Amino acid sequence: MRILFSCIPTEGHVRPIVPLARALAAAGHEVTFATGADREKDVLAAGFLHVTAGLSEHETRGPAAMQRRELESIPIDARRRFGFSRIFGLVHAPPKLPELLALLRSRPFDAIVHDSGDLAAPVAAAALGLPSINHSFGAMIPLSILELAGELVEPLWRGQGLEPEPYAGSFRGLYVDISPPSFAWEEPQGASIRLRPFEQESDEVPEWLAQLERPLVYATLGTIFNAPALFRPLLDGLDEVPAVLVTTGRNVDPDSLKPVPAHVRIERFVPQAQVLPSCAAVVTHGGSGTTLGALAHGLPLLLVPQGADQFDNAARCKRVGAAIVLRPDEVTPDAVRAGLRRLVDEPSFRLGAEAVAAEIALMPTPADAAAAVEAHIAAR
Repeated sequence: MRILFSCIPTEGHVRPIVPLARALAAAGHEVTFATGADREKDVLAAGFLHVTAGLSEHETRGPAAMQRRELESIPIDARRRFGFSRIFGLVHAPPKLPELLALLRSRPFDAIVHDSGDLAAPVAAAALGLPSINHSFGAMIPLSILELAGELVEPLWRGQGLEPEPYAGSFRGLYVDISPPSFAWEEPQGASIRLRPFEQESDEVPEWLAQLERPLVYATLGTIFNAPALFRPLLDGLDEVPAVLVTTGRNVDPDSLKPVPAHVRIERFVPQAQVLPSCAAVVTHGGSGTTLGALAHGLPLLLVPQGADQFDNAARCKRVGAAIVLRPDEVTPDAVRAGLRRLVDEPSFRLGAEAVAAEIALMPTPADAAAAVEAHIAAR
């Protein structure tokens, strides 16, 4: 079969979907990715064909930032309801839909797999009568948010002569959920399968990383909410551990964080699969990729959520006893220092994280999910 993978052009949306793509390719299917131009290098490195469809990450940064600014009067942990709908429904979906339709009409595809933020893909699939598979990038998007998103993309459906499907078409086909059962707040509205959050086998660990002292604390703010000023209280509060590795994201110059203490190593990017096995704890904003990666390794978390799904992820981690959470106005060097001290000294946090790790270890593999996708497509 020929399967099109369509996703939002950011690392946090591309990376989670790659393991399923690899499993389908290993089963003999032809996989093509449709996403922004600036993800071409990543897609090719993963071994797949890339076709540009939709805006690049660079092109969306300005419009997305404008949408976030318009929500600043809303309490920060309540903005997600409107932010998801506006950013994915108004910024990403409208320019992507015509390019996605043109691609699907120019080549024969049997199905579309899309990440949960790609709201153009269900419309395109419905317009051409193709089955679609919704692949999560973290915990399931709350149904109330998907309902609002559906209202914003309704013109895209009607523009194709279609009656809008519920929840922006998110459950018109199989739903692939990469979050553990303890993270579930609601149930998918249709067929679903879980998929273990999966890190590609690591290349050889760099010598400098192997030589860092232990215990090692890993600190990252991902690739979107990673302004240099946000790192300062974290760096100043991580002065009691032997070694700290900070990743800034590819778009932030490590020199912008200087000066830093001798025990702190700063890099733009290091694959999580290389770092997490050596860590004692993780300090992060609560993005889905870092959070699920840390929990898969049984690592306790100090979470400093900034926006998007991070407050929901933080609430989930706190509920299962795996994390300490600092709200944006609570992030000071003293609070970071005290929180990290508790993570290391109080075993309950590691036990909470290890319980989630045990859940994740029992989740289906990419090969299992690929078989479910094959069956879903064959049944349509």
